[in-house]
Amino acid sequence: MKDRWQGYKNSAEKAQSEGNYEYAENLWYAALEESKEFGPTDRRRALSLERLCECLWYQEKFTDAEPMAQELVVIYSQVFGPEHVDVAGMQANLGLLYVVMNHEEKAQPILKQALETKKRILGPAHPDVLRLSATYDDVVRKLKSKGAAPAVVAARLWSKTGRFEALPPRDAAPPPIKLLSSDEAMTLWQPLYESATEALTAGDWSAAESFLTKASDLAQSFGESDHRLTLSLEALAKALNYQDRHQQAAKLLERVHEAKLRVFGPDSGMVADSANTLARCFYYCGNFAAAEKAALNSCRIYEKLYGPEDLAVAACLGNIAMLYYMNKNMYEAENAYQRCLIIRRKVQGDNHADTVKVLQNYANLLRQTHREAEAAHLQACATGFVTGSWQAIEISDAELLNHPPDSCLKCGKALEGYYRCDQCGTEVVTNSSSAV
Repeated sequence: MKDRWQGYKNSAEKAQSEGNYEYAENLWYAALEESKEFGPTDRRRALSLERLCECLWYQEKFTDAEPMAQELVVIYSQVFGPEHVDVAGMQANLGLLYVVMNHEEKAQPILKQALETKKRILGPAHPDVLRLSATYDDVVRKLKSKGAAPAVVAARLWSKTGRFEALPPRDAAPPPIKLLSSDEAMTLWQPLYESATEALTAGDWSAAESFLTKASDLAQSFGESDHRLTLSLEALAKALNYQDRHQQAAKLLERVHEAKLRVFGPDSGMVADSANTLARCFYYCGNFAAAEKAALNSCRIYEKLYGPEDLAVAACLGNIAMLYYMNKNMYEAENAYQRCLIIRRKVQGDNHADTVKVLQNYANLLRQTHREAEAAHLQACATGFVTGSWQAIEISDAELLNHPPDSCLKCGKALEGYYRCDQCGTEVVTNSSSAV
């Protein structure tokens, strides 16, 4: 029985780390069934419930996840006591489920309790506390306004127990590095990096971190811009991100980005890729201003390299729109969603999953700005995808996107899908944007 559970767990974690949530879900259900023999508060049952809930969360199967999230709160409270940070993590997850299910009256007290515990243990400046506090404030505002606007909930708010990240002391200094010759360092570095790669593939993040920490220290003998150091730092950041230690990962990715700037120049695809990775990590940290700056830089480079209608540009625009949305910059968020949607529809078509996802996010923005009729129109396009029937509704460009003119009405410069002329600064007002 124990071996079967372990086998299901190993396979499920590998599938989940690769983003194959549907396959991982089935494996976690099997692991959960095996865990019945271990007892109601056994760690193996709690782990199975926890990771299954996470799979369901990312697939938006919120109703299925609710009873499991409730059971996790009970288990962790019994094992650790009500004031433990892991209990607060499970309470926060349950509260987030209530938020996305529009049960704010249930979400408010449990989020408040989780926030108080996390603030007391982790401190008011911890990223987990800041993210949860923003969601709690949105819930309170919605309750006060009698449901006028939905709360903003990011997928990465979902917490994992035992993985909270303590803020390092500001005066912490790095340990001294033993100087080696290039040949000596290479002899030691290569097997460490290969072992780390195997550990990452197997989903053993802790072992990968150990190997890569040593490999990164050794690789500094090659120089700050050497590709072996950037490879080591990127892989170490990946291992840290998998453990939800995003602040530490961000510091490493900033070093990688600076190194690639020095080697490849400011307009390289390699630099665009590293800026995009850095933006994602900053987003996970809750540092939306830094994430926005990195994402805009990445988008600029992709657009210069591949043209304004490339899917890489569309992906960046979708990320930028979400960052604007999180920062309540609705006008810029709408412009980014509209440009992203133009590209997605033209290149991938109306029925593609990526296009439908943009429609859903854009509809959420419209609801936030009290434009329910427009939001309902967009949501109708996405309904087929959400329910699995895949029945997209055809909407004309003029009706949905409110395209700007091809050129600026004041100076005549081509707009190329933008809603502000970059030559004279004139803004293009559409029916959609004028309501913001």
